[in-house]
Amino acid sequence: MKKTSRDHLEDIQHELTLVMQFIQEGKNAFLQDARTQYAVMMAYARIGEIVKQIPDEVLARQAQMEWREIKGFRDVLIHRYFDVNMLRVWEAVEKLPVLQMAVETLLDTLPTDDESDDTP
Repeated sequence: MKKTSRDHLEDIQHELTLVMQFIQEGKNAFLQDARTQYAVMMAYARIGEIVKQIPDEVLARQAQMEWREIKGFRDVLIHRYFDVNMLRVWEAVEKLPVLQMAVETLLDTLPTDDESDDTP
C-alpha cells in the first residue's frame, strides 16, 4: 500500500520524537557523544528523505518552512558525511520546534481517512 502524505508526516513526527529523546542531555552532551551525533544525523537524514516523498503542493501549505533546506541537509548527511559540522547539526536541532509545528499544522489540514490527501 502506498503511503499517503499523512503517513509521511506521521513518520516525520516519529523521527522528531526520537531526536528529542536523543538530545535530552543538551548541546554539550551531544557534542561529546559520537553515538548521539550519529543517531541525530540518521534521524535528520530520514526526515529529509521523507520530506522528499511528500508532494510539493502539500509542503506549500507551510511555505515558511525550509523544506528545500531539509532535503538538502539530508543530501549533505548522506553524500558529504565527511564534511558534516556537528554545530550545523545542532542548529537543525534548535529548529526542531518549528519543524514540529509545521508538521502538526499540515496534519491538521489533511483528511484523516483513506481519501487521497496529496492534492492542494
